[in-house]
Amino acid sequence: MVFEYIKRGWQTYKTNFMSFIIAGLIALIIVGILIGIGTGIIFTTMGISSFAELRGPEITISRIVSVFPLFMGLSISLIFYLVAMLLGALFITGLFSMAAEALRGTTEYKTMFSAGKELGIIGIITSIIVCLIALILIFIFIGALGIIFPVIGSVVGFILSLLIMVFFSFSYSGIVVDDLGPIETIQRSISITKKNYSDVFGLLVFYTGVSLALTFVPFIGQIIIYFMLIPMSSISLVFFYKRNKI
Repeated sequence: MVFEYIKRGWQTYKTNFMSFIIAGLIALIIVGILIGIGTGIIFTTMGISSFAELRGPEITISRIVSVFPLFMGLSISLIFYLVAMLLGALFITGLFSMAAEALRGTTEYKTMFSAGKELGIIGIITSIIVCLIALILIFIFIGALGIIFPVIGSVVGFILSLLIMVFFSFSYSGIVVDDLGPIETIQRSISITKKNYSDVFGLLVFYTGVSLALTFVPFIGQIIIYFMLIPMSSISLVFFYKRNKI
């Protein structure tokens, strides 16, 4: 069963690869510029002119003219990082919309932005809810087990958190396929995963495993992950959702 979803992901991606690459490139540039500006503000505020200076023997308080400019710089950079994160969630929603459209035939890179504009707020709210749940799970499992069993407990807690997060795999799919709200799409995702946990887990393990292997291939590996595997996994998840939704 898992291979069927992977195969469909590849076939659909292969037909629409250029649209996914263009959309991914535009999203990467926009988010990259925002992160770059935020990082540049931090370095400028701290008096660091380049990354090379970070290797210096000391970066002390003497580099900071006063506390106020540093505080202002960090605040402004934080705003840029926050906007980048919110746009990232919006673009992910658009990516899943492209995946849903591609499964019907063909898709265009413009879909990422038109769908992001229409469904982006729901996608952002859903992302925030899922992230908060993840943080709570990590705090509970890693914190509690880490106290009881300092090393092993933290590892086990982290693994348990990941196993539970599998239930949220279709949160974006529900938004783009059935126009569900944040709570409804999370509930639908949990419902589908409960009935197909082994297949969902196997699908995620495949894409995660391949991605981890590609991280050992400098530059080329990251390009393949971003421009191919991420769109493919989105297509596979949307296809899985459509095949197994109630």
